[in-house]
Amino acid sequence: MRSMTLSDRLDEQARRVMPGQHSNLPGYELFGPIWIDRAAGAHVWDVDGNEYIDYICGMGAGSLGYGIEAVLGPMREQLDRLPYLDPGRRHPAEIELAERIVAHVPSAEKVRYLLSGTEAVQLAIRLARAYTGRNLFIRFDGHYHGWLDNVYGGGVDPDPSGPPYALYQTDDLFTSKGLDPDVRRQSFKLPWNDIDVLTRTLERYGDQVALILMEAINANGGCCMPRPGYLERVRELCDQYGIVLCFDEIITGFRVSMGGAQGLLGVTPDLTTLGKAVAGGAPLSAVCGKAAIMDLCQERTVVSAGTFNGYPLGVVASLATMRYLEQDDGAFFRRVAEVQAPLVSGLREIAARRGVPLLVQECPGVVMCYPVPIERAWNIGDWYPVADHALGERIRKGLADQGVLVMFRGRWYVSGSLTHADATRTLEVMDGILASL
Repeated sequence: MRSMTLSDRLDEQARRVMPGQHSNLPGYELFGPIWIDRAAGAHVWDVDGNEYIDYICGMGAGSLGYGIEAVLGPMREQLDRLPYLDPGRRHPAEIELAERIVAHVPSAEKVRYLLSGTEAVQLAIRLARAYTGRNLFIRFDGHYHGWLDNVYGGGVDPDPSGPPYALYQTDDLFTSKGLDPDVRRQSFKLPWNDIDVLTRTLERYGDQVALILMEAINANGGCCMPRPGYLERVRELCDQYGIVLCFDEIITGFRVSMGGAQGLLGVTPDLTTLGKAVAGGAPLSAVCGKAAIMDLCQERTVVSAGTFNGYPLGVVASLATMRYLEQDDGAFFRRVAEVQAPLVSGLREIAARRGVPLLVQECPGVVMCYPVPIERAWNIGDWYPVADHALGERIRKGLADQGVLVMFRGRWYVSGSLTHADATRTLEVMDGILASL
């Protein structure tokens, strides 16, 4: 039996006064308590002195890495000039930040700030309902839009005879006690990347749908890219039925490109939700989109109240992040790609050489690596039911034991601070783990 570490003792102490992790989603816990003491670049150190290469990155928020002086320096200078940090007052930095978001994100004509991605999604739903005068919205299996009742969990109904409301099941990984049972009637839940299912649904119910809400690249569901032509056809259907299209770019915004997934893929939604990377890890989110929709907030016909909406610390952090990302015509994104490419090819080569079926999928800044006996997945339904989840957890634990932290279900975030040496060390650890199976 191992001796108790400082992390163990802190965990024991925390349990007496704190009810679990900050994000207590099922499965996202590590195998033992890790209390982080400090961080630099792409590395973190726990209170016991153990060093880790970090692919969790604050659940994706830390896109730049840690302690980036080129970001922190300008941020400190701006904060030093602020006579107050009163979240109830406006600051001129909000205007500059909004102008930069409008310049980079294709859908953005106006921008409204909030604090979390969950809030941003709820505002998008409210705006779409107000704009269309309809109530229903459509969401998709494997996509995550926050923890509130109306978007959390639920399965796709295999019975095509009735309205495709989300099914809440006890074995659903993303479920919770205490959910309002009536909220399932607010949305339809469909398989993503299946245009025939969406078309049939809209043929029957399109005049009742206010919003189609999706990740344009399904990072949460396995780094699944849209099928060729899928997003374009969704855009056409939304125009045909007068439906607001919203891309949830909480993960992909300012991570896959300066224009997000929509800029990368060339399809423009009506609304976009941003968070995580928009402020390099500081708490800030935003909804941006067409002025005709966003101006419902200006008119106060749609309420989006919040003490910390546009609070100066988050705005200044986001502004410093944005200026950093803009440097040298997107050099940040090229650096991430240069490190990610050999990491991904190395994972595939090791899996093939060791005879372990690993599904390795990617989008810029995000990698999914998980034991699945297929070569490509277009949605979560393709891979999750046939994945070897027990082996996936063995691999995740083996990585953590040897100083590499990755997320549950094999998601890896590649920060701008990850080096070629970090990637090489990661591949060495993975090779040893797969060799031992």
